Amino acid sequence: MATEVCGVRAPMGAPKVSIPDHIARASDISVESGRPMVLRAYGFIPITEAFIRDFVKKVLGKYNRPELASAVGLILKELTVNAAKANFKKIMFQEHGLDMEKAEDYERGMQIFRASVSESMAHSYGIKSRDARLSVVTKIFFGADRMVIEVRNNLPMSKDEDRRVRLKMKQAMECENIAEFIMENIDETEGAGLGILMCMSALKSSAIDPRALTISTNYENETVARVEIPLRAASKPQTSQNSSKN
Repeated sequence: MATEVCGVRAPMGAPKVSIPDHIARASDISVESGRPMVLRAYGFIPITEAFIRDFVKKVLGKYNRPELASAVGLILKELTVNAAKANFKKIMFQEHGLDMEKAEDYERGMQIFRASVSESMAHSYGIKSRDARLSVVTKIFFGADRMVIEVRNNLPMSKDEDRRVRLKMKQAMECENIAEFIMENIDETEGAGLGILMCMSALKSSAIDPRALTISTNYENETVARVEIPLRAASKPQTSQNSSKN
């Protein structure tokens, strides 16, 4: 049975991010029992990041792999932010009467979206996402051999978005230095591509095959990012090609 925690909002103007006691207890119970952790959120705010990093640190400490905490924390943050932004983008396009499947509308909508990204936007569109029932569900499964992370949002990628993401991932896999590739190939059209490439770079810097990260969509109602982190030298990630479900 999974331990589920819902995303919460940080107090306005709070000088320090602290994790509420009941959420900290849920985290401890999950780590001690080995139950998967499920986090449902509608945006990504400092308290969510603090909780994720704390949970990852505890799990990796339990299995004597604390050196992976920084990379795994970054990966979780990037995947969660990407999923939340996809939901925000959907709402913003609807507000401006734009069709994401039309090239002209998409280009105009992305210009509006990029100009609107801010901390206040994350708060206001997190509320709008909750009202629209557009959530981000993060599941963390773990044991002595591996940690598996799944980040799901209940929106599909468009075929064009999917094509761009898979192309960037393929190009990055063929590159010796992913960090250098990121600097030379930032996709100004789709910001999510940068976060995914950062995840691949973090995996590679931790001596983990970047193919452990997969992104898939069914083009109907869901996009899923999945990454498997081996915790023992003999454990290898169950990699698959980064392609969509048809």
